[in-house]
Amino acid sequence: MTDTCRAVVFGGDGTWKLRHDFSVPTPPPGGAVLAVEAVGLCHSDVAQLAGHKHVPGEVSPVVPGHEIVGRVHALADDADLGVAIGDRVAVDIVWYGPPSEDNPFGVRCYGYSFGLDEGAGLWGGYGEYMAVLAGTHLAKLTEDVSAEELTLFEPLSNMVAWLGQAGFQAGQTIVIQGPGHMGLTCAAYAKSLGAAKVIVTGTSDDRMRLDVALEVGADHVIDVMVDDPVEAVMDLTGGFGASLAVDLASAPGTPSLCFDLVHHRATVIWAGLKDRQAVAVVTDKVVMKGLRVLGGAGGDAGSVDEAARILNEGGFPTAPLLGAVVDLDEIDRAMALLHREGDEDAVRAVLRHEH
Repeated sequence: MTDTCRAVVFGGDGTWKLRHDFSVPTPPPGGAVLAVEAVGLCHSDVAQLAGHKHVPGEVSPVVPGHEIVGRVHALADDADLGVAIGDRVAVDIVWYGPPSEDNPFGVRCYGYSFGLDEGAGLWGGYGEYMAVLAGTHLAKLTEDVSAEELTLFEPLSNMVAWLGQAGFQAGQTIVIQGPGHMGLTCAAYAKSLGAAKVIVTGTSDDRMRLDVALEVGADHVIDVMVDDPVEAVMDLTGGFGASLAVDLASAPGTPSLCFDLVHHRATVIWAGLKDRQAVAVVTDKVVMKGLRVLGGAGGDAGSVDEAARILNEGGFPTAPLLGAVVDLDEIDRAMALLHREGDEDAVRAVLRHEH
């Protein structure tokens, strides 16, 4: 068994580096070590790479990666995590520790809040191994679906939490702005709940993603560079509007646009990061239409368990949502996909580790 392993480090200044000199961690008291099988890449990784801190206690430099699927490699003698060595698990990235002056609620997140100076420095999915602390929530995952596809548990857990908080019900209409992997997962989950109409918007550059949206559950897609999204949504809903609009785009104009896509007393979820840009919104629309606006800040233990249950039962369209799978040696390709640079495009990128 090797004593060293590889991991990618984000510098917090727009740079990344693949290192080969990390020591494989030992289990912390009450904790475990995972052999990471795969980690999904997310637009929030782009913000993290640039040093835009948006998670409690976020530090740099750091081994990132928060859509983590791994196998239990080692357990502390006093571990009580509900898992055994060899189990495949999803990592709930939120960990609750002691409060501090800078972090009064004690919330920390794997892949964000644990630096290189803690333990072996391996606390995120961009590493071949990672440590998890006592009290970490782990959800067991099936052997019947690839680890790469199972990394969808994290965006799916967000959708379970957000649509649950919004009170979304069968027979309602949802508009999703932004056909990235979060938006596509939202479309698939909303359809599984019995949505009457699932409408996904994007640009002409998103044609491939909009096609995938139709494949995984969307009833209609709108190219906002061709059709006015408000007019199109009103046409599709008989002039009524949607019950729920979800902003999962990076464009600064989409938060305000949500208000025009929904009906009176509807709900809006803002979840697309704008990389710290200030955005203009007309709050009078919220007041006059009696809207409820929610922030999509991630899931919780319950939504992680529900996402794991859905994936373990099968039937969720993980294959068309997989995207490109890359190895650590291809990290530059992975980052190009994440930034949507170059000629290659994919609905998503997943980093795979070989063990």
